[in-house]
Amino acid sequence: MKSKYVFSVAAILFAFTLVSWGVVGHRTIAKIAENHLTLKAKNAVTVLLGTESMPIVSTYADDVRSVKEFSYTAPWHYINLKQGLNYKEYVAALKADTGANVYNALLKMEKQLRDTKSTKAEKVFALKFIIHLIGDIHQPFHVGRAEDKGGNDIQVKFRGKGTNVHSLWDSGLIEYNGFSFTEMATAFDNVSDAKIKKWQSDNVTVWLFESYQIATKLYAEAEQNADFDYTYYPNHSEIYKERMQKAGIRLAGLLNTLFK
Repeated sequence: MKSKYVFSVAAILFAFTLVSWGVVGHRTIAKIAENHLTLKAKNAVTVLLGTESMPIVSTYADDVRSVKEFSYTAPWHYINLKQGLNYKEYVAALKADTGANVYNALLKMEKQLRDTKSTKAEKVFALKFIIHLIGDIHQPFHVGRAEDKGGNDIQVKFRGKGTNVHSLWDSGLIEYNGFSFTEMATAFDNVSDAKIKKWQSDNVTVWLFESYQIATKLYAEAEQNADFDYTYYPNHSEIYKERMQKAGIRLAGLLNTLFK
């Protein structure tokens, strides 16, 4: 019993260190999604959020997890599965994991938003979490390894300054470009109709597996050389750009479907 308790506390503390994409990243994703909502979905979101916008509520899930009342949501921001799996093996492992994780949390919030018996407050809560969790799913290190806390324990240098690889991908690369979320959303929201159609047709398991594969690549790079020089940003900016584009486009697709 004692060891189980210690593990639970450790898992919660680990989750508190995860702030996927930071404020700017999450708001960028939400703004891109907002731009691609159908009129019906846009109206439904407005009814639920009132004067709040999707970008503003996109960090709600991070804001409340340190509150005792919502501490149970701490593990909802990530999932860690065995490394080296192919897609079929990954999906099997994903569906076999019945614990609290980002995949199961997203499915739960989708169900709560669709349920006609849910109160308005419950639907608002579900919508805010959906907006956030889809961003989390697209951050590679939120689908990383448990043993290093999704890259939090892997120390690296970026342009001579110490950080960890998780933090670098949460906010370091985004802060480096110097954009506000509105500027970034404008710069990134240029996806072709063909890509939008393809990305929105992908199953959520594909979203997770994409991050899983990218994390594997990023881990290998950090293990080979943890001193990232000026070339790291240009060599990886397209990766984080596409992850945020996909998150925004897929979030819009999901909400368009849920409010159809």
